[in-house]
Amino acid sequence: MNTKKEPGELRLLFLSDGLAPFVTGGMQQHSTLLVKYMAPLVQHITLMHCGPTNSPAPSANEVLNEIGNPPNVQVVGIPFVDRGTFPGHYLRASRRLSRAYFHAADGLSNYDAVYAQGLMGNAFLRKHPKVMVNLHGLEMFQEGFSLQEKFAKVLIRSSFQNQIRNAWRLVSLGGKLTDILIANGVAEDSIAIIPNGIESKWILSEEELIARTERRRDERIRFVMVGRNEFRKGLHVLRAAMSDLIDAIELHMIGDWPKWDSGIHKVVHHGVIRDKMVLMAILDDCDVLLVPSLSEGMPTVILEAAARGLPSIAADVGAVAEIVPRMNLIDAENVGELTARLSSTLNEPDFIRIGKLFDFRQVANRTVHEMIAQ
Repeated sequence: MNTKKEPGELRLLFLSDGLAPFVTGGMQQHSTLLVKYMAPLVQHITLMHCGPTNSPAPSANEVLNEIGNPPNVQVVGIPFVDRGTFPGHYLRASRRLSRAYFHAADGLSNYDAVYAQGLMGNAFLRKHPKVMVNLHGLEMFQEGFSLQEKFAKVLIRSSFQNQIRNAWRLVSLGGKLTDILIANGVAEDSIAIIPNGIESKWILSEEELIARTERRRDERIRFVMVGRNEFRKGLHVLRAAMSDLIDAIELHMIGDWPKWDSGIHKVVHHGVIRDKMVLMAILDDCDVLLVPSLSEGMPTVILEAAARGLPSIAADVGAVAEIVPRMNLIDAENVGELTARLSSTLNEPDFIRIGKLFDFRQVANRTVHEMIAQ
């Protein structure tokens, strides 16, 4: 196989574990955007995907419409079936899906490289010389916060270590995630540091940012928290910090968060929002994003908030420090630090901007160039 390829000659097999908006999740959103923006840069992409668990995969036409109908993308949909109940059932179902992808690939010699999200490359390791694996937040190697979570991480860790040992290259979002890969035996020259990104259409212009700042200047500061109701997202830390505050705050919650007695504070629950326009409209009416997570990769929501002119107060976990200024970082689970930062922010939030590095066109371009490396 000739590995000396120009970007426009690359024939790529892309293995996703679902695509947004058909399957919810940061990895699924990353897959959709990466294929969309890599398509103009390469000769061909065969995109393998699944639907929600135990549901049919969206049709090829639905997928192609979502990524702009590129003529050089072939879509192969295979259902993700997981009806197990015993521990490790998701892991076993993921391996089965990877094997189904392998059989559907119809010969790997047609491809110059394979890009695999999560465990989807499991069946391809050692069968193609260039399998690039993206394990995103590497949560399985980060600390667990309950006995059940710790047990689950121990259970799945060996499967992900297999990815690490046998992949041609590992993608890191940067920061502490690179350190985790190195600690697990990955050579530095086998790590491709490629940050997450968002579409440039969501990034406000300088004029729009100025107008937004002026519109919100004399308004009460609104904090916002976005995500799934998982322990690692740190809602318990935020609630503890809010209970220690003397001054009342206004907090907007986006996601499946529970309601609670917030005392002196005003908490507005928006529920789960899948429409990006609606999400951006809410962000535009808020001032500061809160990310008190115990573990993360590189949260897309921080980039989305920054694109709309919102700074983030965030825990220094994963690759968060790559996209949040040091002055806005707090230690994970440090209630006192978060309380102090909320209190000081009530006076004057420090606005930050997203850089061009995190435009998804740059992410796609960097990914393609990493994949044609020797």
